[in-house]
Amino acid sequence: MRARVTRVGPLVVLGLLAVLNLARGAIHAFSPDGGARSIAGLDLSGNRQTILSLFATLGLGQIVAGLFQLFVLVFRRDLIAIALGYQLAATMAAVFNLYFYRVFPVQVPGAPFNVAVLIVVALAFLLSLGAADRPTAGPAR
Repeated sequence: MRARVTRVGPLVVLGLLAVLNLARGAIHAFSPDGGARSIAGLDLSGNRQTILSLFATLGLGQIVAGLFQLFVLVFRRDLIAIALGYQLAATMAAVFNLYFYRVFPVQVPGAPFNVAVLIVVALAFLLSLGAADRPTAGPAR
């Protein structure tokens, strides 16, 4: 049972991360306010174009991450630990920024959510490292 969790758990988490990155990336990149006002409650009156450009850049990066994660799931399952490790580093950086470095002037919904994502990704990453040590039975499915 543990071997199954070690193999399936990281796959499921990576699949959910791909969907999450594609969804929030699309919101940040393509919604009229990038989610800055409608979701995070940020005041855009100071420099709307700069804020929207930064949100779009963030969103496009999330879309690229989501596409890479889908690629790993479909074609290169041997890279799951790398994909999860990258997401872990990115989420750690985001949480550090949200809480300690350049915090938003308002509480944004993504802050506590990213802490939860950080914990789940860290656990999946550790599980993927354990699964990487074991030989697989046939090609990736």
